[in-house]
Amino acid sequence: MRTLTLSSQTRSFLLLLAGLGIVVPNGVFLWCLFADFDLVLAALRNPVALVFIAEAFLVMGLLAWLARRSGRGPGAGAFIVMSLLGSLAFSVPAWLWLASREKPS
Repeated sequence: MRTLTLSSQTRSFLLLLAGLGIVVPNGVFLWCLFADFDLVLAALRNPVALVFIAEAFLVMGLLAWLARRSGRGPGAGAFIVMSLLGSLAFSVPAWLWLASREKPS
């Protein structure tokens, strides 16, 4: 398996982005989910919001396919799980960070 070689500064920046990616978008979503669920329902009824949601799923699938094709990192399944639990703002930098820390076999 090939590894992704990144500088320690780049790896630190990716880790920071992943942290922000899981805290900020998920924090807003969880706040809306528990504090004002009507906002979540309004988003699901809004056709423009649904287009953005569909696009996010399409991009997630494309990036998972690229992750699989690259032969690096934790794999496409892990990328999809990270995307569903976090967001693309979390999963992309987290996957790159994980891919850059693997040891060659």
